[in-house]
Amino acid sequence: MEFIGIDVSKDTFHVAWNEVAKVSVFANNKEGIKSFENSLHHRQFKKDSTKIGLESTGIYHLLICVLLTKHEWNVNVINPYITSKAIKASLRHVKTDAKDARTIRKVLIEGHGYPFTDTSEILELKAIFREYNALKKLIVRCKHHIHIQKIYQSTTKENTESSFPQIYAYLDDNLKQMKKRLESTQSNTQILLQSIPGIGPICSAALIAYIGNINRFDSPQKLVAYIGLDCRVHQSGTSINGKGFLTKRGNPILRSFLFNAAYVARQYNPDLKRYFEKKTGEGKHYYVAVCAVERKLVHIIYAVWKRGTPFVKK
Repeated sequence: MEFIGIDVSKDTFHVAWNEVAKVSVFANNKEGIKSFENSLHHRQFKKDSTKIGLESTGIYHLLICVLLTKHEWNVNVINPYITSKAIKASLRHVKTDAKDARTIRKVLIEGHGYPFTDTSEILELKAIFREYNALKKLIVRCKHHIHIQKIYQSTTKENTESSFPQIYAYLDDNLKQMKKRLESTQSNTQILLQSIPGIGPICSAALIAYIGNINRFDSPQKLVAYIGLDCRVHQSGTSINGKGFLTKRGNPILRSFLFNAAYVARQYNPDLKRYFEKKTGEGKHYYVAVCAVERKLVHIIYAVWKRGTPFVKK
């Protein structure tokens, strides 16, 4: 098996072919990717015996992933956290695009990464969620400015006009339209996930957008870790041995949706309600108890999605 590491940026991507060859640079566009494929053929890489690895970089890695998988190349996406740890573990903390490409190749050889399997449906959902999340951030900032303006007017007794209320109304209307778009994308998997109490149309769309193919996780614990709901283990000899805070390595938007889903689920699922009450009875903070329910909910999501059968209340 041959391994190729790629470090992708906005305009270019660097390719580490092997241990000795010089790292190549290509434009991150259709022409550059076509040139890269020509180089693959020229260097006699075979599709059935070559693994190509690259980091998940928001949107910049999507074009190369889509085009290469369309041409049946084996493309694996790697969590940037893993390559960051590999760079920090090296004796010389050198960080260049060429060095990063070699590090990505190294972690790919070690078995990290998962096959890129995003369908057109998933890519469309991701695009909608990018707009949705951007709108929510703008609305929060707008509300903040409106609040500041009210404080200013109350202290100075000046009634100055502000355009922020009109901007807020415009953004809020756009957000409502975006919600309708997300609610209208009712695939079979979304309908299946919505059988779980607490999982609504938007949350189910977020699960599909940010998780994609559930079969790339061979256990619910790995899905919990992917989302970032697992706990850091802190141990030093025999004096300290316990669990710390959440790792929070996964997608924060997905964790936020699932936190809200857990809040609803523990009201309608008797098992989750008892578990929540058990945690609060142990003296756990409210938010800690809800996070514990959130992890349990992920286990339920994994089981329902993996089985392909709706959730049944006991």
